[in-house]
Amino acid sequence: MSLSIVGSVAFDTLFTPEGTREKILGGSAVYSAIAASNFMSPAIIGVVGKDFHDEKLAILSKRNINIEDIQIAEGNTFHWTGSYLEDINSAKTINTEVGVLGSFKPRFSDTNAKSKILFLANNDPEAQMEAIRQSQSKLIAMDTMNLWINIKKEQLMEVVAASQIVFINDEELKMLTGGYNLISAAKNLMKLVSSVKYLVLKKGEHGSAIFGRDEREYFTIGAYPLDVVKDPTGAGDSFAGSFLGYLADKEICWENLKEALIMGAVTSSFTVQEFGPDKLLGVTIYDIEQRKEQLKKYLAL
Repeated sequence: MSLSIVGSVAFDTLFTPEGTREKILGGSAVYSAIAASNFMSPAIIGVVGKDFHDEKLAILSKRNINIEDIQIAEGNTFHWTGSYLEDINSAKTINTEVGVLGSFKPRFSDTNAKSKILFLANNDPEAQMEAIRQSQSKLIAMDTMNLWINIKKEQLMEVVAASQIVFINDEELKMLTGGYNLISAAKNLMKLVSSVKYLVLKKGEHGSAIFGRDEREYFTIGAYPLDVVKDPTGAGDSFAGSFLGYLADKEICWENLKEALIMGAVTSSFTVQEFGPDKLLGVTIYDIEQRKEQLKKYLAL
């Protein structure tokens, strides 16, 4: 089974209480794909500039990530500069150099267009809709951020209306629905958009939850406890990538979705322990299983 991921491939410059890194590998599709690669071989559909050297692409290939649909365009790769110095749980954008991502139009190979799951990682809703038009996937999942809710809400809602699984954080859910209570906001979004079968709520250090259409379909877990967080960048992306990578060869049923939520929480806990995807690149399925069993013990009565 297969997973195609449409999103950014980027350079990140980061400032955190644990240190500084300049122009390291980043991007929503990168984190998602590396996380998913613990369970299967995902594909990235994205764009980079001429400044994105072959050794960066080789990092992805070594994780059995299909990179045939990463376009190499004239210009510079998307570059985000962010700071966590004021709040380790909330990034402050210092600078954004959009580069070639500004004119990105996804292009799928025949194989990637027919993947079981299409994941629209955080990206411009217009690029996400273009991916939907090209894809033949039976399951579409999507993620977003507050920027797109603020400046392209109408286009974003078109993407939501074409998706079956929506990943969103608590702030974004409140912005999108105008609600202040997360439970009622989740229910209201699902009432508003009939295509959405499951809503996955990302709450950072406070854990995560999944809502289904059946009143009995609600499951929430805490985050894996860590005493050091070096860099939260990509945690939400790796959460979603692991969640969907785990499901790629399984039936989409409530029990598997709950297990996928735990896999997402565990995988993202590795992400934040080092800068960029450094820690995630060295993680194995054995590491994930070990931490998953420990998290389940923490959750048990």
